[in-house]
Amino acid sequence: MKAYERETAMWNKVFQEYEPLDLRGVNLKVEPMFDEALNLFSSMTKRVLDFGCGAGDISFQYLQYEPEHQVVGVDKAETGIQFAKKTARLSQYRKAHFFVGGEEFLDQFEQSEFDGIIVSNVLDVMPREVSCETMDKLNKILKPGGCWFIKMNPYYSKEELDILGYEKVGEDLYEEEGILRLRQEDTRYWKEQLSVFGELLIYLEFQYPWQEGMNRLFVIRK
Repeated sequence: MKAYERETAMWNKVFQEYEPLDLRGVNLKVEPMFDEALNLFSSMTKRVLDFGCGAGDISFQYLQYEPEHQVVGVDKAETGIQFAKKTARLSQYRKAHFFVGGEEFLDQFEQSEFDGIIVSNVLDVMPREVSCETMDKLNKILKPGGCWFIKMNPYYSKEELDILGYEKVGEDLYEEEGILRLRQEDTRYWKEQLSVFGELLIYLEFQYPWQEGMNRLFVIRK
């Protein structure tokens, strides 16, 4: 768990370098398939929780498609949330709200409060027990018929893990310099685990220009 806690400290340092900006007129893009899937997800939802939102990248791209929709972003990294709050204010996104918090923060939301939940690069950088607990809590606050937008990191080969400098510290956990960086599970595992939370509408694999391996994206209807 200490490695998991150090992960938050690492992201606090990363986000500290970010400068808030006015996103009006900025065309936010990630990757064509990702962008199309997020656009579709935004058309199917109106009030969304972005859990583990970081600096709010996906939240802001979501709002680019649907500026009048509501987004609540939650992340443990205080500097990321500070950036997101200031950027939302500069961009006049009045229905975007960001809060510092982790799994325990979810307890304050009402059952079925959201019709969409975004979880990007979160579940696979958590210890298994934390990931399972988090999904159960998120599922309670997602209304029936609501949608999940879940992205996972690539599934790496042993050679790729060595190149990344990730050290195996458990059955499926990998650290880098004492910081938890990955809980590696194959796609079949995630499809099986996520099947209990709804119907898989979309499954995509795509590569970022800056990252080796194929990212995995699930859009699921509860």
